[in-house]
Amino acid sequence: MTMDKRLIRVDLGGRNALVTGGSKGIGAAIAKALADSGANVAVNYNTSAAEAEKMAVQFQNTGIKAAALQADVSDAAQAERLVRQAEQALGGAIDILVNNAGGQVRQSSVQEMEVALWDEVLRLSLTSAMICAKSVIPGMRNNGWGRIINISSISAHSGGGPGGSHYAASKAGMSSLTKSLAKELGPHKITVNSVDPGVILTDIHKKFNTPENLENLKKMVPLGYLGVPEDISGAVVFLASDSAAYITGATIAVNGGLRMD
Repeated sequence: MTMDKRLIRVDLGGRNALVTGGSKGIGAAIAKALADSGANVAVNYNTSAAEAEKMAVQFQNTGIKAAALQADVSDAAQAERLVRQAEQALGGAIDILVNNAGGQVRQSSVQEMEVALWDEVLRLSLTSAMICAKSVIPGMRNNGWGRIINISSISAHSGGGPGGSHYAASKAGMSSLTKSLAKELGPHKITVNSVDPGVILTDIHKKFNTPENLENLKKMVPLGYLGVPEDISGAVVFLASDSAAYITGATIAVNGGLRMD
């Protein structure tokens, strides 16, 4: 694999990483960046088996351990099973957990929203992160080292777009979970941080956005362009590295300056 020019040079050799929702978009870019840095990588997917399996083979061909593992992480039992399978496939405890899985499922105003949809989005975009974190903590504590990196969103601060209150609420919860876990796990040398993407050009925008709206958003970005998944992976690799050992409970906003808090 060719290392992306945005990726900082970090040696994660010997570390075991699990990326939830890792078969497409931001998750796939993160998984590739971690593999490029030498980490063994378990790529979680729900339905995109072909993409995940192709990535795992590519990673294995570079000499690292890799696996494509199916699980719907919105289901607690499947999320717990995923972590155990990842540990078995990579040959040891998970050192780096990237909670990337999430999504709006569908847009809805609060007035028209079914409670079932609200619950579904929070399970997928927030509860899954708690369950996966809970499942990797014992191994990280035993090793005296760990990195939990939560992929949140600019929506956590802005309230999200039309029909996205459930997603925005889940990501705001992710930000608070990050801080709570950082306090809880700091004594065990486990850092917990959040990366908050802005508008990143992935397939989700084909479903929930229009070209006209994306063009208007681009005009609001001080850097003058919308992001791509590789813009997120560099921040994740940094937070996974020893260079970020004294950073915990922090949020790194990767949005081109669209929002500055």
